[in-house]
Amino acid sequence: MPTDALILCNPAAGRGRLQDLPLTRIRGRLREGGIRTELLIPQSRDSEELVGRLQEKELLIVCGGDGTIHKVLPAVASTRIPLAILPAGTANVLAKELRIPSNVDGAIDVILQRNRRTVHLGKANGQLFHLMAGVGADGFIISQVGASLKRMLGILAFWITGLTRFWSYPLSPFEITLDGTTQRATFAVISNSKFYGRHLSLAPSASVFEPKLDLCLFKADKHLRFLRYLIGVMLGGHLEYPDVSYSKVSRLEIKGSSTIPVQLDGELAGYLPRKFEVAEESINAYVG
Repeated sequence: MPTDALILCNPAAGRGRLQDLPLTRIRGRLREGGIRTELLIPQSRDSEELVGRLQEKELLIVCGGDGTIHKVLPAVASTRIPLAILPAGTANVLAKELRIPSNVDGAIDVILQRNRRTVHLGKANGQLFHLMAGVGADGFIISQVGASLKRMLGILAFWITGLTRFWSYPLSPFEITLDGTTQRATFAVISNSKFYGRHLSLAPSASVFEPKLDLCLFKADKHLRFLRYLIGVMLGGHLEYPDVSYSKVSRLEIKGSSTIPVQLDGELAGYLPRKFEVAEESINAYVG
């Protein structure tokens, strides 16, 4: 019996180059492999609409990046429908974690092999995330990246914005409560994945296959020190710095000024305070 799948394509993914995707060839190869597809180009972010479309499907194939996956997480987690990825976004960190090739034919091969694993999720005040949460500097940078610049430059837009606007961000400290103890930091990453962005690794021991979150705290209050952090991350030595701490956690709470931004999976999600935890929900994803 053929598998009934829904292909969800984000028209804004990959700088809006949906027309460049060989959808006819993709659907043809999947059909030859026993997967019958229906195409959906959503006009809204309504998760309930997607849940309804998934009721009679056996597989959701997301053609997009991590932002698209973040938006469909509630629907995928609630329906327990398996998730497959055709990487087509600004960043495709989850695809990298799942060993899915960036080229279309390689990604289709992964789908046709039908190998699946459980991917654990994080939660921040009830909001699911699959990659990471960031408190402080990265949330500020994300809030400053304009949609037009992101479409035009992709991941480079975040680097340019960070290098030009980070210096105006006030490095306000916040408090992290973990296992009855309190620490202070100015930047925190609560990571479910090893990779941060396309090539960096802030949490080298993290894994989407493990029901744990990796907490990396940066405690400096001087902007120039963050340049040292960046160099350390790029060279893989940031965890050796005395003002950086790293631990595996199941839950934590962060309190601070209500002006300190929080990002989830590269999307601005709000401001402090927040409670972070390993989510009860998980998803089944096709892996390479």
